Amino acid sequence: MDIIRRPRVSKEKTNLMPGSLLYTGKKRDEEILLQAIIYNADFFEEKTIKSIDELKQLDLKDKHLWLNVTGLHNVELIREIGEHFDILNLTLEDVLNLGQRPKWEEYDHYFFQICKMVMTQSDMIKHEQFAMVVGKDFIVTFQEDMKDVFEGVRDRLRNAKGKIRTRKPDYLSFALMDVVVDHYLIIIEMYADRIDDLEDELRADPDPSFINRLSTLKKEVNWLRRTVRPIKESVISFNKSQTPLIEKKTTPFLKDLLDHTTHLTENVELYMDELKDLMDHYNNQMNNKLNDILKVLTIFSVVFIPLTFMAGIYGMNFEYFPELSYKYAYPIFWGALLTVAGGMIYYFKRKGWL
Repeated sequence: MDIIRRPRVSKEKTNLMPGSLLYTGKKRDEEILLQAIIYNADFFEEKTIKSIDELKQLDLKDKHLWLNVTGLHNVELIREIGEHFDILNLTLEDVLNLGQRPKWEEYDHYFFQICKMVMTQSDMIKHEQFAMVVGKDFIVTFQEDMKDVFEGVRDRLRNAKGKIRTRKPDYLSFALMDVVVDHYLIIIEMYADRIDDLEDELRADPDPSFINRLSTLKKEVNWLRRTVRPIKESVISFNKSQTPLIEKKTTPFLKDLLDHTTHLTENVELYMDELKDLMDHYNNQMNNKLNDILKVLTIFSVVFIPLTFMAGIYGMNFEYFPELSYKYAYPIFWGALLTVAGGMIYYFKRKGWL
């Protein structure tokens, strides 16, 4: 399972004033989709918004609004949405910056959360930026593509499952973040299975592609670590916030969300350490194999040193060699060579070097 890499964000933001709205993703031609869910304990309506004027005409008396914005490439429309909900340009700037670090910010009349949302797509991991602005009676979420991980939350709203229809948007924001964190947990456990497979393979005799697969896996888990660390920081800020937009009865759920996020970050760190141990184990294994090969070559070299010396003596071009005239000189010479070689090999075996 590999991570689908998104194109690098635009570098045109250099030297722009704070609050300048610039979409840093790839240019698109399709229209931005605005999906509205209007709800309270006794009412539910789901509709597609065609224009800002239609958005302004919604009847929200004693109701809550979840506006989901799919697509961020129409900067002017994003600006108009911000003006309608009184969202600061500094916040919209972060929404449009696809390389924005996950964070949580609090303002007078809304709070803001941004992070990476991950999901599985065939054998790949797809990720995209997800942002939400939560006010007293509204929540506006921003995402890049149609596919997301929130269909279960929508189903709970449609069918009035649990407490979600009776609570304010702060509880809905918790529910959305809880789903995001849960999907991280699902994906990191997939990586845990792959790590276990690599451990089993390492105990056997790994093939030459092992180190490449291990390095790729380590790189992907490291990407997850860089992503989930700031998510935990933002969830901590979410828990510590004293904003009146968060009801006290939502606090226990936020603590549970923090527990899940802590569990996620601990697992990522644990699996990262396991991958480092696997890398060290593999390198040690390769070094041991290399040392065994060098030891054998060294022993053979040592065995042949005296043999080479003896052969060198009788290979010299002196005119008189008394031994050469002896009838059994040649077999005696070979016997001496084999005796020396055999004696050295026997000695090395007794020492446990062979």
